Amino acid sequence: MRRFDRILLAINQQHPGRVESRAALLAPGLGIEAFDVVAVKRTGAGMGSASTAYSHVRVEPSALRAFTGGAASAGSAPAFIDGVEDAWMVQRGQPAEVIAGAAERIGADLTLAAGNLRPRLPSWVRSSRNAELIRLCRSPVLLVHGEPRDVYRTVVVAIDFSRASLAAARTAALLAPSARFVFVHACRLPEELMMRELDLPVRTLEAYRGRACAAARGKLDDFIDLYLQDMPSGTREVRAGRPHAVVAECVRRHGADLLVLGRGATHPGAWLSSSNVMHKLVDEGLCDILVGADRFGDDDAPRLAA
Repeated sequence: MRRFDRILLAINQQHPGRVESRAALLAPGLGIEAFDVVAVKRTGAGMGSASTAYSHVRVEPSALRAFTGGAASAGSAPAFIDGVEDAWMVQRGQPAEVIAGAAERIGADLTLAAGNLRPRLPSWVRSSRNAELIRLCRSPVLLVHGEPRDVYRTVVVAIDFSRASLAAARTAALLAPSARFVFVHACRLPEELMMRELDLPVRTLEAYRGRACAAARGKLDDFIDLYLQDMPSGTREVRAGRPHAVVAECVRRHGADLLVLGRGATHPGAWLSSSNVMHKLVDEGLCDILVGADRFGDDDAPRLAA
């Protein structure tokens, strides 16, 4: 597994200190010498005329630790804020476009951003800012939803046997090598509805569900043993139900502080899909969410079968 060489922090004036605190907690384990920090703020909007002011500076982890350790509680601004305030530029586009552009220019291995609350409009009307940032960023994205207090302790990894979930799991192993991992797979039972309509006995339904979950558990074991053998060992769970509900329940039950998802469809209309689990969960705010990269299998790890 590759290491992180360059990490971009997208700081948010609405959530001061959230991204900086998480970066300061991650820095010792990742061996990062400096973070790229980009601050953005909207300056104009209109039909095709949105513009965003942004500032891009480099920050040492010691500056972040000083901010999160003492300066923040004292109410003073961190030292690196002076550099941010002195270097504002304006670029056409929405904030997510500016952040993604900065990540692409520097070749960021990971982008950290504060997770936004659920959009006021229903998801079928427009996608959220979280989903838009993920769509535009090619590198993994870490959405920091809560106020960071400690390194990641419990990580839930959603596995659907895709190359995307494999890449996301490997990224999580780099971020939280000492955490307790829970690998969860949601077993979908398309025939169950028809069996209920036929009014089959409950015992028959339970037997069908049990066989399906057992088969999925065997597949999950094989997947992890074959492709994730170099990751920390963890608990493995298979539960029947709608994928987003199964994953959300697993996060709550284990008290996870990081949820790991493979990148679902990210085209502009992807949020309209009823099966896009990623879009259903990125706005829930259950915990921090890591979404893997949009390119997979570019390392020396075993390749998935066609």
